[in-house]
Amino acid sequence: MVLNIILWGLTALISILLLILFIPFRLAILGNVKWIGQQKSGSTQIQFGGLNHGISVSPFPSIHIGVGRFDHPIFSFSLPKNNKTLKQKSKSTILYLRIGKATIGKIHFDQFFLNGDLGLPNPMHTGLIYGWSQSLGGLIKSKKLDITIKPQFNNRFETDMKGHFRLKFFPGKVLWQAMKTYFKFRR
Repeated sequence: MVLNIILWGLTALISILLLILFIPFRLAILGNVKWIGQQKSGSTQIQFGGLNHGISVSPFPSIHIGVGRFDHPIFSFSLPKNNKTLKQKSKSTILYLRIGKATIGKIHFDQFFLNGDLGLPNPMHTGLIYGWSQSLGGLIKSKKLDITIKPQFNNRFETDMKGHFRLKFFPGKVLWQAMKTYFKFRR
């Protein structure tokens, strides 16, 4: 009787784990920057999960983590700021770069959105960035790419931009590719 319960529990646990590994997830990075005169503000948010539910992390202006719906989380908390710097070994950094390069093929671009006003102190720089963004938007015609920038040629730093970037991937495929690459170069 006890063995039967343990086997069913393990079967259920393995099934849930496999379901989590092979359901597609999305990673979205959202942010906005507003810099007009001496007034500076902005925020960022990283969302991991489905379309409307998952885990959200806001690293700027303060570290805040939420679980549930992205707009109204069920549970959320803030972390204190930590000013420690991390030192990394160059050999391990190269290994992680190889793992990242190998797994990037399993991650698919889903959407890029950027819109707002852009004004830099030098109008030439404003024109260059505006030209690059328009050529990129014209070169890649897609519903998944939307770049709408209004240039402000007024010799002042006046920027009010909003944007988001979203990726779609299967955690099992990414994990498998990362493990293969890790053990291949670890020898």
